[in-house]
Amino acid sequence: MIVYCVPSEGVYGGIKVAYRFVDALQASGVAACIATPDGRASQWFRSQAPVLSRTEALSRLGADDIVVFSLPHDYLELRRTGSRLVFHCQGTDPLIDPILRDLDVTVLTCWQQAAEYVRDVAGREPIEVGIDIPEQFFHRGEAKDPHVALYMPRRGREAALALGRACRELEPVAIDGLDETEVALMMRRASIYLATAEDEWFGLPALEAMAAGCLVYSLPVRGGMEYLEDGVNCFVGDLTYLEDAIGRALHPEQADRHQAMRSAAIATALQYRSALQAPKVAVFAERFALASHPFELVRDD
Repeated sequence: MIVYCVPSEGVYGGIKVAYRFVDALQASGVAACIATPDGRASQWFRSQAPVLSRTEALSRLGADDIVVFSLPHDYLELRRTGSRLVFHCQGTDPLIDPILRDLDVTVLTCWQQAAEYVRDVAGREPIEVGIDIPEQFFHRGEAKDPHVALYMPRRGREAALALGRACRELEPVAIDGLDETEVALMMRRASIYLATAEDEWFGLPALEAMAAGCLVYSLPVRGGMEYLEDGVNCFVGDLTYLEDAIGRALHPEQADRHQAMRSAAIATALQYRSALQAPKVAVFAERFALASHPFELVRDD
């Protein structure tokens, strides 16, 4: 059994990534579940993952069971279980450095920047399991409102509103308190997405917006530079640069260029389909099941 411990059922991208990873494990034929503090499952996205309370799940662990976690604060407690530990690296805060250096912990990464961080900090090669975009985010030919600019208000709200003020023809709309299906529909109907969480590790909503055919305007990020290519499939820069780009957004002479960028954005997002992540997860599951100890997966000799 593989148990993935998550800190809550809250609306956070890392929570959804955990559930989708467990879904992919189950699809590859591996028994896996989610463990939450009180046994309540997240309700804001689709998942088939079974959910147990953390106490119950940990009490059932055996020496051959596997515990996956992504929150660094869980490390010491989970190490005391005696089970095989897997760290799903979803961010590159220095808090994770001791975990990366523990050779009894197998490290999984989802994107290039995280993999490079693991190599730089710990001198070891992580297992790449990828990340995916739910199918419902991909544009289905819906008519797009040229005036709607979506943004997530949790981080960078003021920056998003400043960008909205730079182009009075735009209507900034906060994505807040909605489930995944509602968010996907909004993105498929909107023309613009404002990614204003500066220095974010990956920025899954921006990639989902690209899948939906939105033109993304993003402040500089970390892991998200894997898929953000300024001037090709999005605009990336500081507020002054983005304000200038948005100021030209609705000019008729820019229409063809922006449509080409939206098409490029969708093409980029297609590289993150579930069908492409599934083989990576299946390889991990097979290798881990055959290994008597996680160290065997990361040593070179």
